[in-house]
Amino acid sequence: MANYEPQYERVKRYEQTTVTKSEWVRSNCTGQKKALLVGINYVGSDNALEGCHSDVDRMYQFLVEKYGLDERDICVLKDSDSLGEEYLPTRNNIITWMRWLVSDVEPNDSLFFHYSGHGGQRKDVDGDEKDYNDECIYPMDSLTNADASEEERAAAALNVMVDDLLHRLIVSPLPKGVRLTAIFDSCHSGSVLDLPFVYAAASGELKEGHRLQFEDRASQWGRRARGILGLETKEVFEVKEDVFRVGGLLEATKEILEETGKKLFIEKDSHGALEDLEKLQGIRAHVDKVDKMQKRNESLADVVLISGCKDTQTSADANENGVPTGALSWALMESLRETPEPTWFELLQSIRNKLRQEGYNQLPQLSTGHPMELDTVFIA
Repeated sequence: MANYEPQYERVKRYEQTTVTKSEWVRSNCTGQKKALLVGINYVGSDNALEGCHSDVDRMYQFLVEKYGLDERDICVLKDSDSLGEEYLPTRNNIITWMRWLVSDVEPNDSLFFHYSGHGGQRKDVDGDEKDYNDECIYPMDSLTNADASEEERAAAALNVMVDDLLHRLIVSPLPKGVRLTAIFDSCHSGSVLDLPFVYAAASGELKEGHRLQFEDRASQWGRRARGILGLETKEVFEVKEDVFRVGGLLEATKEILEETGKKLFIEKDSHGALEDLEKLQGIRAHVDKVDKMQKRNESLADVVLISGCKDTQTSADANENGVPTGALSWALMESLRETPEPTWFELLQSIRNKLRQEGYNQLPQLSTGHPMELDTVFIA
């Protein structure tokens, strides 16, 4: 295989691009093409995988042979002794090369990012995730063996890369008209770039947008609280936009009742009713925060993510024709070999069908930084 080492000095000359808010623009992918491929087998660790090196090796050849990328514009990171230290997939190196990937780009440029390795979920500390979890990837220096000390575990945990960081590194800097195609062949990767629009694999229909409907998210607490007030959820939350953002619970409840003309009598043993209202208040605040995050994460660039599975699923480390591989990476390249210019929906369907035919239960996801018509042709 060719010696895939781009000119290292290029990575040191990047500048973050300031994005001006307006309408997004589709890239025609006729400009420069760059790719960053990260494959981590966690060699010699308790967490070892087998197929991630072969995934990026085959993707490298695929991009050169099928899509004409110049070898000098592709960077491969692997935990392999055959590469120099600057090409090991540590947290710092991944960040450095992500910045290289998005540097010096212009409209109609096309960027490609491929990650094959461990993925996971961590408790969300920002309150901007609807499932209360951050999705993440694990650089080679972020996992430890069972016999590691507490200090070693703590140090490694700092190297985990969560979705908020990934979005800031390779989505936020992109100007209008630049394409980023990202492939994450890892567990729990459905929303690993925090993109706001997610499309159903079966139908191609938009199944999530930045306007989260509270009725679809409300738990039994919300339903009970609606009963307590004798109101529809819409009535509760459309009285005043900031009714749950200022003041205490009783003040907010009083204001709602005054505006709607309803009356509420709480008996001495109705502590549970107040608890339900408090939980309802918390749910609304959480939904508001997620909604703001999703609006903020809409991109002016042409950003598309294909991930190996839903956030709640795992992505298989498989073996196809005697070759260790990630299931998504294999299905993606096989699909594009069979049909080089599919629509996005056809590509998603083909990947899904190949995985199902091989007995994999994972459901690949397609998400974008903007509303997208899936009948447009995939180009890279």
